[in-house]
Amino acid sequence: MSETPANSRSDTVAIWDLPLRVWHWALAAFVLVACVTPNIFDALHRLAGYAVIGLLAFRLIWGVIGSRHSLFARISLKLRAAPQYIVGMLRGETGRYLGLNPAGAAMLVVMLALLIVSTISGVMQVSVRFFGVGWIEQAHSLSSNAVIALIAVHVLGTLWMSVLQRENLARAMVTGRKRVPVPARAAPATPRPVVSAKDRPEPKAVEAVQAVAAEENVSVVPDFPPRRANAPSAAAKPAGPARMPRTLSIHDKRLGVGS
Repeated sequence: MSETPANSRSDTVAIWDLPLRVWHWALAAFVLVACVTPNIFDALHRLAGYAVIGLLAFRLIWGVIGSRHSLFARISLKLRAAPQYIVGMLRGETGRYLGLNPAGAAMLVVMLALLIVSTISGVMQVSVRFFGVGWIEQAHSLSSNAVIALIAVHVLGTLWMSVLQRENLARAMVTGRKRVPVPARAAPATPRPVVSAKDRPEPKAVEAVQAVAAEENVSVVPDFPPRRANAPSAAAKPAGPARMPRTLSIHDKRLGVGS
């Protein structure tokens, strides 16, 4: 068993691959251009819109074939945990995730959905068939304004999480690396506190948060798949070579994962 290869930056681990980082900042740039050019520089506005469409298509593809933390594989699990996580985040109580946390996963899904509506309605708006159609123009305007509001929430949330976790998350999206949490290197077994039935949270919410946390805890050693709750014990199986999980791709190998 081998962890992510250590180097001069042994206190960090590669999380965001280069294609994802280029996509993130390119999307930010083209969306910004699209936001400041409508009815002023229409040609540039349309060009930025078409570029965003191309970037959205890339992200949907990369969410299937990209590296571990780029995949959409378990995003539904994080969406279930998002409400409880956001409440804790507002209180200053957060768990630390190497990849997207539940709030970030919810932000990604909503942002992609709004951008798809905004760009498609924008293309329809300048077409001969739908030119001047009221509901098309309204859909484009509302979705574009919602994207601007969501960008503000994203920036504020990133700053807030950077303060809470004492880590520059914006820089992590530039370098692709995040700090390895010390407890994750050698997590001791801690007894669970006794909680009365009166104060116990809803089982579904607890299961969602615990499942997401378990997934992220093993991401520091990403050359093994997540442990399953009902998996048989290791003693019941003969010893054999570790197999690569299906969620890893050639792009993970370029990051040093599984080597």
